[in-house]
Amino acid sequence: MSGDYTLAEMMCVVGAREFPKRGVCLLGMGLPVLSGLLAKLMHAPEIAICTEVGALDYAPRPDVVRASIGIHDLILNDGSAMVTDMVDALGTLLMGGNVDFGVLQAAQVDKFGNLNTLVLGDYRAPERRLGGTGGNTEIACMAKQLITIMPQERRRFVERCDFITSPSYIDGPGARRRAGLEPQGPNRMMSTMGVYRFDTPDGGETGSCEAILEAVFPGLDPEIVQIETGWTLRVADDVRELEPPTTEELALLRRLDPYGFYLVPGRY
Repeated sequence: MSGDYTLAEMMCVVGAREFPKRGVCLLGMGLPVLSGLLAKLMHAPEIAICTEVGALDYAPRPDVVRASIGIHDLILNDGSAMVTDMVDALGTLLMGGNVDFGVLQAAQVDKFGNLNTLVLGDYRAPERRLGGTGGNTEIACMAKQLITIMPQERRRFVERCDFITSPSYIDGPGARRRAGLEPQGPNRMMSTMGVYRFDTPDGGETGSCEAILEAVFPGLDPEIVQIETGWTLRVADDVRELEPPTTEELALLRRLDPYGFYLVPGRY
């Protein structure tokens, strides 16, 4: 194991470890790309990696030197089973019920796991407009499971998103069904401090549907995590400390991001 790593690196490594071992995965922009490729190469070789622009079942060559720069990089063309367009990715694949889990990042997340990628502040008089939704909305609505990877900061981890672009459990039990969406889960969230599950045994029909801290990074405790959380944090009774990245995980992760596109502070 290595003690020389950043919190962002640890988050990507933990995210990769938390990927299901098989199934069709639709990756969103940002850190999901890096964490997803690390998962494919180290922990879950049977997953089928897809992106919303139409690269389906990406299988990197053994000598792959880097992760794709975004979800549209031409490097994806070299190893995908099919290269098509967003109509097939978001229509045939996702809306056809063929995506087992989506992996997303956002500007804000709230205690029910909802994401915001559109606007900060009041929608009609925003403090800041963001890049938009891309396929985040569709992935969050229709993937059978949602995994979120994003840095833990109080400004990002808010009690209620300023605007919900990507719904998880919306406002509690039964909300997905009321919104015309199917139950979803078990959903998971990885931050730069720990790992969360959501308090619902049936995908949002019962339970509180709130995030529960179930594991922390080495050297952290729940009281520190609470400081960077904008709501009263729920903590598992048996909260555990995660294993640090291995030397092999770190070496591969850094090789996949040779230009610091993903792991430069301020970008993630």
